[in-house]
Amino acid sequence: MRKFQYILPTIVLLIAQAAYGEPNLASYYTFIGREDFYNSSGTPLMDVGAVVQQDRANFHRFGRRHDGDQADPYFRNPEMRAKIPALVRAGGVDRYLKLQLGQGWQGYSQTWLIQICGRSGRITHLRIDPADGDGYSDC
Repeated sequence: MRKFQYILPTIVLLIAQAAYGEPNLASYYTFIGREDFYNSSGTPLMDVGAVVQQDRANFHRFGRRHDGDQADPYFRNPEMRAKIPALVRAGGVDRYLKLQLGQGWQGYSQTWLIQICGRSGRITHLRIDPADGDGYSDC
């Protein structure tokens, strides 16, 4: 009986961590090219979420892939890609990328790390960092 005194609280703690943790469901690197900064109508994109959404459309829908682009397990269908800007707003973007886009960055090529975060297989947010080796944000 005394064993259960320690086992039960441990089990409860592990379940709570699993339920409320924000694990990294997946991550991928993507090379952001100039064409990723324009939507399908040719309008310039000035928001990181919109750029990532266009990059995934270029990758999955149009087959426009750069060396360094990796596949992701979630954004094959248009409905999921449509959620990308809101998922980025919910998660966050490296301040350097925000600053560059806010100053009218013209889309020079750079590789980004996209972290797909959530729990129980459900995406709650994305974290975006430049893949420059400077360190990355966690989910």
